[in-house]
Amino acid sequence: MSSTTIILKQILNFLWRNLLLIIFLMAGLFSVVVLGKDIAKQPEIVFFDVGQGDGILIQQDNFQIVIDGGADDTVIYSLSKHLPWYDKTIERLILTHPHQDHLEGLLLILKKYEVKEIWYFPVEYEYVGYEYLLKEYETLLRPKKAGDYIKYRDIYGAVIFPFDGDPHLVPNVNNASLVMFFEIKGYKILLMGDAEVEVEKKLLEYGFLHNIDILKAGHHCSKTASSKELLSFTRPSLSVCSCGILNKFGHPHYETVENFRNFNVQYLVTYEEGDIKFLF
Repeated sequence: MSSTTIILKQILNFLWRNLLLIIFLMAGLFSVVVLGKDIAKQPEIVFFDVGQGDGILIQQDNFQIVIDGGADDTVIYSLSKHLPWYDKTIERLILTHPHQDHLEGLLLILKKYEVKEIWYFPVEYEYVGYEYLLKEYETLLRPKKAGDYIKYRDIYGAVIFPFDGDPHLVPNVNNASLVMFFEIKGYKILLMGDAEVEVEKKLLEYGFLHNIDILKAGHHCSKTASSKELLSFTRPSLSVCSCGILNKFGHPHYETVENFRNFNVQYLVTYEEGDIKFLF
């Protein structure tokens, strides 16, 4: 018997004796490489690193809420990391306001995923991407204002701004942002969109905004938002600054960072941390 035949027999014997182990290893590899992430049995929120823009995922089970999408296709790759490969449905797509750095990624999501509803505030704004959204996805659009809410298992989210009767034509579209409050398993989260100081002042009568756990700071942590008044009122434990590295605006602005420090607010920056994920 040749040495080659002996070696082959030894290999076959080894494979046969370890067949069950090999099957388990292959199944594990398949689940990691092919299946990817499993469903989120516990609720979670992810602040995507989408460069100079906003992109947020809130999910539990196979129920997903996506708020804004950044200025390019980065959000598509981010979603693929945090959603099961087989889940191609987004239950709620929320556009805080129609600036490019919030809208463009949402248009790409609409091409790749089945979306049940698009929440937005019908502000008047001239931008070709916004005009395309209003025309092509009219049947999915749901105008929203303060008082509208989402409820799914451990996730409760409510629009708290704009108020009913606010004008649809505003000089600063940032201040037409949908501002949302979420409560997830007792944790309080305030998502400011790009709303600035003028809007912050209008929120200071909401008693439930005391002692916020997570603040998604307005307008990418610019100096026009995250005022001392808002921080003093809400007392967040942690703030997230969603902005791109070396952005031309200087976000996060040093004045805003100083406000965080003065109120003992830990702050995280997406371009430093990458995707920022919280499990509840």
